[in-house]
Amino acid sequence: GQSITVFVKVIAPSGALAGAVDATTVTVTTTNGTYGTTAPSPAVATDSTTVIAANLNLTKAQALDAACTGPTGGTSYSAAGVSAKPGQCVLYQITVTNAGVANATAVVVSDATPTFTTLSSAPATTVGSIAAGAPAVGGTGTYVFLIGVAHFAEGELVLRQHLLLDLAAERGFIAALSDEIKPFRACGSYNGKTFDLPILRTRFVMTLRSEVTVDESHLDLLHPARRLWRDRFGSTTLRQLEESVLDDGRVTDIPGSLIPDAYFYYLRKRDPTIIAPVLEHNARDVISLVRITDRVARAVTAARAGRAPDHAPAAFALARIFERTGELEAAFACYESAYFDGRNDLRMKLALAFARHLERRAEVDRAIRMLETLLDLGLGSPPWRMQVESRLRRLSKKRWRQLATAN
Repeated sequence: GQSITVFVKVIAPSGALAGAVDATTVTVTTTNGTYGTTAPSPAVATDSTTVIAANLNLTKAQALDAACTGPTGGTSYSAAGVSAKPGQCVLYQITVTNAGVANATAVVVSDATPTFTTLSSAPATTVGSIAAGAPAVGGTGTYVFLIGVAHFAEGELVLRQHLLLDLAAERGFIAALSDEIKPFRACGSYNGKTFDLPILRTRFVMTLRSEVTVDESHLDLLHPARRLWRDRFGSTTLRQLEESVLDDGRVTDIPGSLIPDAYFYYLRKRDPTIIAPVLEHNARDVISLVRITDRVARAVTAARAGRAPDHAPAAFALARIFERTGELEAAFACYESAYFDGRNDLRMKLALAFARHLERRAEVDRAIRMLETLLDLGLGSPPWRMQVESRLRRLSKKRWRQLATAN
């Protein structure tokens, strides 16, 4: 009973001849495995795209309307940029010309409202028609059309997805999202600090004249994920971590680059099967975020109990974090693990900090032996070796003072 939606994106090259047909054939075959019944015949579907002789040209010009009186017959538009002060208006003129020899049908022109501006009147057209719902009057900036919000309640994970069903309904969409997150004062995200939350703040200000409340304490999991796993897996995209850390890679999933196209196609067709893969993709993102948060928390908790990560770069990353927060015992355990399990290049990075912790624990002889070993191996650049030699001189003086005091 399950279904999979396949999106085919076709781009006609500039030299394509009118009447040329691009045919994409999708074939689905079934193997019965251990079942004794006869396998059904392959299912075949073909998607054809025909190049027509239409030739569309699009230009966009703008003009300053300081008094916000609207366009007049004498308005002069220019492709050059204009500067507008707060409260002033800017008029935009979009011209689409069919320079071909055939009619162009089902043409859709999309134009985003610039950030920090609000559309004050519906567009007008002299030929054909333009749907005023995209963007609607009062619409602003870049749209957020889908957001998943998850929280724990009574021991269960509750996930709700908010989908913007109509671009003209953005205010209600943002208001519903505001009600959803209002009880919370902290949030977690994956790359949300530089991407998601700045856009959400803009949408909240422009539609509701209010602030986002959940970013008072914001944990962006991208940064601890990079510290823990980038040296091991290279990429730290959420999809990579699903495969490498969670061991739960996605088998069927719509690529993120196709999601905007799928959404706008859904707005035109209103077919739930078009948006279903997008909703599944978003839900998987949110659930994976929760699971990655759990893995990070487990690594931190284990390190505090003296069980540092077995991967040296991850142990080094946690050691630096613990040191900044003043958790010196956990920092020492991670430094020690990273030094013994790491390669020489990592040992050089952490040697001086590890020596400082050894000195603090009155293990001066051990710190001296470690630093002397690294120097004897001929490791490090001249400036690094000078730092190590300086630290060795200070530690040697401290050891002699300790010996003198003991005698």
